[in-house]
Amino acid sequence: MVGGNTISTDRQTDRQTDRRVPWLDNARAFAILAVILVHATEHIYIMDAAHLNAISLQSALFATIAFTIGRLGVPIFLFLTGYLLLDRKFNEDMCEKFWKRNWLGMVITTEIWIVIYDIFLRVFHFQPHWHTMSLFKNMLFLTQVKMGHMWYMPMIIGVYLCIPFAARSLQKLNAKTLIFPVGILSAYAFLIPVWRVINETLSLTKIGSVLDLGYSGGVYGIYIILGYCIKKGMLNFCKKKQLGIIVSIFFLLTVLLQIFPLAYRKTYNVWYDCGFLVICGLFLFKLFSFTKFIGSQKWWTWLSRNSFGIYLIHFPLIMVLQKSAKSLPLIMPVKVILLCGMVLAISILICRGINYFPRLSKLLLYNR
Repeated sequence: MVGGNTISTDRQTDRQTDRRVPWLDNARAFAILAVILVHATEHIYIMDAAHLNAISLQSALFATIAFTIGRLGVPIFLFLTGYLLLDRKFNEDMCEKFWKRNWLGMVITTEIWIVIYDIFLRVFHFQPHWHTMSLFKNMLFLTQVKMGHMWYMPMIIGVYLCIPFAARSLQKLNAKTLIFPVGILSAYAFLIPVWRVINETLSLTKIGSVLDLGYSGGVYGIYIILGYCIKKGMLNFCKKKQLGIIVSIFFLLTVLLQIFPLAYRKTYNVWYDCGFLVICGLFLFKLFSFTKFIGSQKWWTWLSRNSFGIYLIHFPLIMVLQKSAKSLPLIMPVKVILLCGMVLAISILICRGINYFPRLSKLLLYNR
């Protein structure tokens, strides 16, 4: 993304050849499709125990699997950020350029979209009352914009601010040196939540951790460091078949961890602190380096380049189109797929239109 955004603009190039790396583009394209899928799923289905237990087993299973696939999007984005940015040589000039060009550019784009979303919510009556003070609070990141995907922007803006510091700190450390501290942080950040879900489902003693992960960037900072570790060869010992098996096992465990509470009429929707999801996502990210996507690589590259714009555009479209999709005389899985297709198609058309105006594209889509 020196040349782009977290979601789409870490420049996915090989420094020696200055050519784009196809598997990185493919990973990012998958991630944006996954994000659309998770949001479409939770707008067609009600992802709680009462609703999922009331529908057919096949439909509930589809919802859980689609939701889990969708949850892999953000981890892939964060792994990409660490992979592409943390091994850069941030001298003083580069730090200044990064903060002014990348970080400030992202802040400006986010502020513009906060205003756009505010207008959208009022025009379409999702938030009928106009409060100027609430808009200012959103723009100052004092309150959360009432759009389900916008939690990501304040998080990634904070991460980007610290990227040069983290990169300089990691310059002289190899992957082996990082295994111990990252392993300890990951155990507390990702395994305790799994244990907590099982305990609370069985009505056992509640557990938690008092270890402060704030100075490590929290769970999202760990994702980024893990992406850097992949760049430094942490999983190079794994072959394609082994990666596929591990991804499949931990994907299944992530699905089962959500199905298990349903038997007790309890709800657990996987979040990014789930150890099973982290391991599945990490090995999937490495697996992309062995995988060639079907179709034209130009298509996947375009989708990767425009993933940030699609991310910003897709959620309002889901909010507008979900009612029409729900009203169709179709089974719910087909409604999810149809909603995904409509949202993706319209998002692509809007991005293509904006891209005809380079200055506007720079402001609205954060194209660099």
